[in-house]
Amino acid sequence: MHTGPKERIRTRARELGLDDLGFTTAEPLPHEEFLARWLGDGRAGGMSYLQRGARARPQGLLPEARTLLVAAARYARSPEEPRPIAAYAQRRDYHHTLRDALQELAGFLEQEVPRSSTRVVVDTAPLLEREAAQRAGLGWIGKSTLLVHPSFGCFTLLGEILWTHAVEPDLPGTDRCGTCRQCLDACPTGALDAAYQMDARRCLSYMTIEQRGDVPEEYRTALGTRAFGCDACLVACPFGTRNVFEDGALLPTADELRDASLAELLEQASQRFRAAFGWTPVERARKRGLLRSLLLAAGNSADVGLAAQVRRFLDDDDLAIREHARWALARLDAATGTAQDDFSSIPRAP
Repeated sequence: MHTGPKERIRTRARELGLDDLGFTTAEPLPHEEFLARWLGDGRAGGMSYLQRGARARPQGLLPEARTLLVAAARYARSPEEPRPIAAYAQRRDYHHTLRDALQELAGFLEQEVPRSSTRVVVDTAPLLEREAAQRAGLGWIGKSTLLVHPSFGCFTLLGEILWTHAVEPDLPGTDRCGTCRQCLDACPTGALDAAYQMDARRCLSYMTIEQRGDVPEEYRTALGTRAFGCDACLVACPFGTRNVFEDGALLPTADELRDASLAELLEQASQRFRAAFGWTPVERARKRGLLRSLLLAAGNSADVGLAAQVRRFLDDDDLAIREHARWALARLDAATGTAQDDFSSIPRAP
């Protein structure tokens, strides 16, 4: 049976481990003005890099581009939430894994259409990828501000290929959130302060991944036992079939991250951060940031067995690490109803 170019491309994408693929034009993407207002209001926190580049204009990355392919690779959600490491980070760094698959697919495109050219984009180049994914028919931007795929829910990672060859675009995704507000209600800090609105400054993922300073005290208990990222709104979304608990072919879960305890993670972060996390998205937080969040998670765990391990950080060279350890031990003392530690001599971080 004769198959068209889009079917051949999708077949090759599946062979490479990509779970879905959509096609749209390289014309400017929607929501450029919304992004400008969001940044102008300071709701991006310290993520100043979001202001760089024309994120709504794919042709700014490849001027001759006529088609934008958007690929989705699914990953398994954790069986419960919260977990110390968010589900997307419990595997090898998707920037490399997804880029390798898309580079293979880009080579296939250039074989399909000789003298055409491509450019692969995986998160690191300025492009509104959720807007691109919705316009390419992979789902819709939900009230959580995440892409919602009808089969995989919010548990996908995205990458794009710009192509100088014109292909008929797919129909855009249609918003199916309706009156549901489960993601908004699930947010531990109210960062989703309205449907389709998110204030990164109150988001636990932002605080534990992007933010380099201390986690504000007002949000520390909301962190629970999370130390890198937060899956609360993803888990709350009712979309996604049973396979959301199954590994995708391209992004298998690493057992050492899925099953790691707070005690194990504290030891790894302290003694061998690069070896334990340098191959994963967790490296983004850097050693100091991960230790800071792990200490808070330990304090929230009510596991008094962690007290001795946390206590070792009271003498850390980093004043902020010492202060987070002090806070964690005070929480663990409160869990037992006793005050076992005297923190009066430990200065607070400024």
